[in-house]
Amino acid sequence: MGITFWFLILLIVGLGVWGVHQYRHQNLKMQTLEHSLLEINQKTIGQEEKYTQNQAQWEQTEEKLRSFLLLMDTVMNTIPNPIYFKDAEGVYQGCNKVFAKQILGLTRDRIIGKRPMEMPDQIPADLAATYQREEYKMIDKAGIHTFEALVQCADKQRRAYLFSLAPVMDSQGTLSGSVAVLSDLTEKNRATHNRMQKEKLEGVLEIAGAVCHEFNQPLQTISGYTELMAMKLDGHEAQSYIDKFTAQIERMRDITDKLHGLTRYETKDYAGNTKIIDINKASEKL
Repeated sequence: MGITFWFLILLIVGLGVWGVHQYRHQNLKMQTLEHSLLEINQKTIGQEEKYTQNQAQWEQTEEKLRSFLLLMDTVMNTIPNPIYFKDAEGVYQGCNKVFAKQILGLTRDRIIGKRPMEMPDQIPADLAATYQREEYKMIDKAGIHTFEALVQCADKQRRAYLFSLAPVMDSQGTLSGSVAVLSDLTEKNRATHNRMQKEKLEGVLEIAGAVCHEFNQPLQTISGYTELMAMKLDGHEAQSYIDKFTAQIERMRDITDKLHGLTRYETKDYAGNTKIIDINKASEKL
């Protein structure tokens, strides 16, 4: 009986000690777990703060990018020359309002994403082929390429334009597209044509003046003698020839008068590919 009692006492004490040990062990595990959770929570808070900071930076960067793109669009639309840019496949990726309105007569959203040959009403096939050929030349040159070409404008009139075409490279130096700036040559060509016409007219007037000066004296002499012959041969059978001779003299006078009255440079075809001054048109009053 005594042995059993002491055994039970020892068992109870042992269980108590084991229970205390387990409690301390569990308490230590709980403390460790709480510490780990606290670290995780602190890291989570730090990551949230970092994410918030990054998000703010991203929003600032996006805002700066939007502002920059808006500025670029404003600048491009302020430039009076038509401007467009394409990707490496020849697809329109953007243009300014001048190009959209004055050249193609379309809104920009109807231009972006299309190739020239997909808009035959705005860009006829012959002109589209010309532009593509010149773009190949730009690629071969690997630099700025300028050329003159006709452009069908929104009013369906074809006008001469100077194209300044430049390649656009990506960060790896690979061709990613091209940008073109157009300059209307209509007024310049008209001024050049007028200047050349004026220079030609000045040359013609110098020659005409010299011809009239040198031609005038012998013409007067012939006219005087013809009049004398007509007076002496009055009633003679040769009078009809004198009359014809007089008519040709008057015709020559008329020609010299027209030469004196040249006001512009006009030519007409003569003997195949040769051109001569059209005295009648060149002396007409405007």
